[in-house]
Amino acid sequence: MNPPVHLLPGSVLDELAAGRGGPDAVARLASAQRSKTLLLVRTLVLLARETGHPDRAAVEAAYQVLASLRPDERAAALGHPPVAAWAFGTASLLRRGDRSAYPGLLAAVAVAAAVRSGVDADLDVPLAAGTPGRLDLPGLGTVAVPAHAARARIRCAAGRAEVRCAGERIEIGAGPSADHRWLPVPRLRLTHHGLPLSLLLDTRAWRHVPSGAGHRAGGVTDPRRWRDRLDGAWRVLVDGHRPVAEEISPALRALLPVAPPPAGTRSGTFHHAFGSVAMSLPPDSRSAAVTLAHEIQHLKLAALADMFALVEPGPPEFFYAPWRPDPRPLDGLLHGAYAHLGVAGFWRRERRAAGDRAERHRAEVEFARWTRATGDTVRVLGGQRRLTPVGRRLVDGMADVLGGWAREPVPPEAAAEAGRLLDAHRRRWARTPARTG
Repeated sequence: MNPPVHLLPGSVLDELAAGRGGPDAVARLASAQRSKTLLLVRTLVLLARETGHPDRAAVEAAYQVLASLRPDERAAALGHPPVAAWAFGTASLLRRGDRSAYPGLLAAVAVAAAVRSGVDADLDVPLAAGTPGRLDLPGLGTVAVPAHAARARIRCAAGRAEVRCAGERIEIGAGPSADHRWLPVPRLRLTHHGLPLSLLLDTRAWRHVPSGAGHRAGGVTDPRRWRDRLDGAWRVLVDGHRPVAEEISPALRALLPVAPPPAGTRSGTFHHAFGSVAMSLPPDSRSAAVTLAHEIQHLKLAALADMFALVEPGPPEFFYAPWRPDPRPLDGLLHGAYAHLGVAGFWRRERRAAGDRAERHRAEVEFARWTRATGDTVRVLGGQRRLTPVGRRLVDGMADVLGGWAREPVPPEAAAEAGRLLDAHRRRWARTPARTG
């Protein structure tokens, strides 16, 4: 399993700098991310062997099964976002000699891949000590097993698998089963005007990610509400923001529902889990749409930052960000500005699509607010000497786009309201004790 060499033409970088990129840029970034995960998996296999980890034999056997798959089948298995995040965190733990590492999840990944691909496999699967009574097969589902069990033996053939664990036998497949011990991962499949969006709601696999992403999972108590909300969001994006939707469609593969905050909504991405977004249930379809437009920017920039350094190392510096209550480091400021370039672009297009006067006013206010906020931030970024050549090219491209948008007319009342919102945020920030963590 040798990863290819990855190149990013200057023209693609310039498109990304303008907040765009399209399916071609997404494909290049996703390919580089798959190679990163492949290297991490290879590293953790070697480290499990070198450190004498008790699961090393199961890990090496799983690696051989994955190596025998077709490249697209292997990419689907290792490209599942929580698997990518687990590989990064587990390799780091093994390198430090941390005994809490769970490299045995690779066997569960191989089982899931074998079932989806219809290949034969016979694997020993170590169970995670932190999730007793459960065998998680990332991207496929969860098997309920005896709580005292430490290992399972799984035989895969023709798209099915037999799980043998502590004297029990359980038949599983890629879909639902009459056996209540098998719970497949829910998947949302949406299509509008020929553009698909397919999202796995795999909350359980995240619990094996060492970064602790799993504790944020809120579960899916009512999949229909998520489907309705995201179906509406997808219609908003495809109808009014087709270029953004054409990036989201191939890039986004997994949704991690999280518990809502006391007020508002919560969303985010994970640097080492390309293709996923965490979010609480948005209040309406348009809110869900702008959240996805915001988070796709984070996904693209995180993947770009894995290919090229954007900021040189340096002493701790913290900056005001018009979208945060706390000061941000330079790289965090850059990521936030790039994401809010996407937010400003969303509301710019919404001005033309708004159905009534109130919606139009909201779009005008949000466009003015985020164009000004992001433009001010990009000017701060442009004055930083720690930007690398690629980072500076990115910031210069953002500045060009925002400069053009800032010259577009906005109704005076909308501009005034946007200014009041920005001023109020700055005053609240000034009253908050400085935090640098």
